[in-house]
Amino acid sequence: MHGLFIGLTTLDLIYQVTEPPAKNQKIVATDYTVSAGGPATNAAVAFSDLGDRATILSVVGCHPMTHLILADLQQHGVAIADLDSTQSQSPPVSSIIVTQATGERAVVSINAVKTPATPDQIPETILQNVDIVFN
Repeated sequence: MHGLFIGLTTLDLIYQVTEPPAKNQKIVATDYTVSAGGPATNAAVAFSDLGDRATILSVVGCHPMTHLILADLQQHGVAIADLDSTQSQSPPVSSIIVTQATGERAVVSINAVKTPATPDQIPETILQNVDIVFN
């Protein structure tokens, strides 16, 4: 099965902490990871990890930070249909703090404010051989 996942792709910086920081407090994380993120992107990774073929339709661009996104997607077997491969703005970045004991999280993100997509950027053939669409 081939799934097309349409939406935001971010660079997620995820920090694991024993407890969230208090106001004006600096803390040291117990662990961290850097990965591709965003609702559609996360769904595409899960779909691919379950053994199906996934393509994400999103704006990724050519900023140096996009290499981290592309490497993570490649590692998970997710193809990317980039709506604007010449986009030189940095991709949207999310900083996520996850509390180790509870799994609760706090997220700071700019979303796609600086990298919007328009309908005319969507390739006419994008739905060929696609069995399911997630938007």
